[in-house]
Amino acid sequence: MTKKALIVVAEDWSFLSHRVPLARALKDDGYQVAIACRIKDHKNTIEAMGFTPIALDLARESISPTTALKTIKGLMNLYKVEQPDVIVHSSLFLSLLGSLAGLFNGFRKNINLITGLGFIFISNSAKARTVRLALKLCFRLFAKLKTISVVVQNRDDQQIFQALGFREGDTLHVIRGSGVDDQAFRPAPHEPETQQVTFVGRILWAKGVAELVEAARLLKERGNLPKIVLVGEPDPGNPQSATTQDLENWAKEGLVECWGRRSDIANIYQHSTIAILPSWREGLPKSLLEAAACGLPMITTDVPGCREIVTHEENGLLVPLQDAQGLADAIERLIQNPTERQKFGRAARKLVEDELNQNAIAQKTLAVVNQVRNHP
Repeated sequence: MTKKALIVVAEDWSFLSHRVPLARALKDDGYQVAIACRIKDHKNTIEAMGFTPIALDLARESISPTTALKTIKGLMNLYKVEQPDVIVHSSLFLSLLGSLAGLFNGFRKNINLITGLGFIFISNSAKARTVRLALKLCFRLFAKLKTISVVVQNRDDQQIFQALGFREGDTLHVIRGSGVDDQAFRPAPHEPETQQVTFVGRILWAKGVAELVEAARLLKERGNLPKIVLVGEPDPGNPQSATTQDLENWAKEGLVECWGRRSDIANIYQHSTIAILPSWREGLPKSLLEAAACGLPMITTDVPGCREIVTHEENGLLVPLQDAQGLADAIERLIQNPTERQKFGRAARKLVEDELNQNAIAQKTLAVVNQVRNHP
């Protein structure tokens, strides 16, 4: 009998950047694979890969009851029409709303890929605390159902879901990220002549961009500012987003170069000296995975997700959360120490080759999908 898997992801570009290896593993295992997402630019690409794209009018990851209800209704209709054997939700809010939709119309064989707990688990605002409580109550309910599984990317998130009732190895699994193509992302034959510190990600305060800019300001005052590049763009739909004016001001001040969103990340990293991500919290950051595959030493914050890939003094440096001084010191240290950079870079590449390449991660995730699908 034909097996059918439905992958639900927010954006078509997000599927292409994160979920293609899993979709291919499912296809190779005999599944028909459909991809439900907001279709913008990549419908033909998804079809050419042998998957069925389904346009889904998803609300942004909003905590508005109205938009949440709209998304739940849309997912309920989707599941009823597609009749999947198993559903894979990608992201915290799609996991929440998709699992609720499945409960309401009987499609309960779900794998929820929690790519990070995000700002809701960082902020202590009244609104965030309310949403966090609602999330935990819902996932406590999901934990009682043996066919709803959660996949998290780091040990900190594992502990949170264990406390909610999910059982390790049964309904709770730790799989470190979505993997990286270690053939497309490879070390450069030698370091670039111009030293470059590269940040890749959305330009959000929660990604630590303000601290990075302040670190650049400190280094400029010391007379030791390297080329610092921000690769990414603001996200106007996100309340944590910087603005275009912020980027223009930073560039005018001579602190950073703002390159916008780019598709040639492997090439950018191969022309970089250091990768940096001073994020407040992550699942397991794709940008650091790609940097590690390119054999770059990394600087990041000592927070969930980031410390899952960077081991201090082994393949990079960990600095305290929201510590511009610590970032400046770490950048200065690695810029001035090529032997240490090379040592960290080799260790980073080895981690990807041994454990975090996309094929290994896809096979681990496929095993969870089959476990859920085969559950009576």
